[in-house]
Amino acid sequence: MPIKVERILFRIGEGSLAVTLPKAWVVYNQLKPGDVVELIVNDGVTVYVKEKSVEQDKAER
Repeated sequence: MPIKVERILFRIGEGSLAVTLPKAWVVYNQLKPGDVVELIVNDGVTVYVKEKSVEQDKAER
């Protein structure tokens, strides 16, 4: 599911910046608040959905 979007960084707290994820990507990956994503940072940034452990999956039910 290729999506190309631009995002504006915004300040949170002191010295930290944040960026939002595209809603279409969040919905496609069935993410919700509290889910974990993994960032791979080198020349760019790649975002992956972190697999849930069996314990996490059971706790949500």
